[in-house]
Amino acid sequence: MTPRRIARTVSGVFVVTALNACITVRPPTFLRPAPERAWPSALSTAETRVSEGRYGAADSVLAGFSANYPESPQAFEAAYWRALFSMDPKNSRASISTAVTYLDAYLTGLYPRQHRQEAFALRAIAGQIDDNRNALATAQTKDAPTMQPGVRIEPPKPATDPAVTAASDAEIKRLKDELAKANAELERIRKRLLQPPKN
Repeated sequence: MTPRRIARTVSGVFVVTALNACITVRPPTFLRPAPERAWPSALSTAETRVSEGRYGAADSVLAGFSANYPESPQAFEAAYWRALFSMDPKNSRASISTAVTYLDAYLTGLYPRQHRQEAFALRAIAGQIDDNRNALATAQTKDAPTMQPGVRIEPPKPATDPAVTAASDAEIKRLKDELAKANAELERIRKRLLQPPKN
């Protein structure tokens, strides 16, 4: 064998070895686990339902996926998306407390999570909104009379101390302002999360 032929053979071996090192072998789609195969379609269907304003149908799709594959990493991702849809102000059945439950489940999962940082931010905002709503409800109802059977409730008499009334009104206004700010921040984050990722 001539030196030139030996050089060609050696360089060919190096090229083949280098090419093999760059190739990532992935199993074909039909060999992947069932949850991994079913998840893209389930998420796409849920997002389509949301774009149509059918939040209940979107939640049903994700709930069905979670019921079928309860211990899969994708089931935890379904919890994240259910929380996000539950916090959407356009959702007539929106529930911050439900979103908090989903986010807590998502953040305690054992699997790697695709939206970990976003979920922490949403959980903090949802908690603040929930706290503000509870405080506002308490402030508005703390002076309301308790209904008892057979007892006639007289309309409340005007407060005799203007300072007490002014302080109560100021507290309610402060809570409403905080709730409005938290809702605005939630809407900003929701819009950012729903944008397609940039390449």
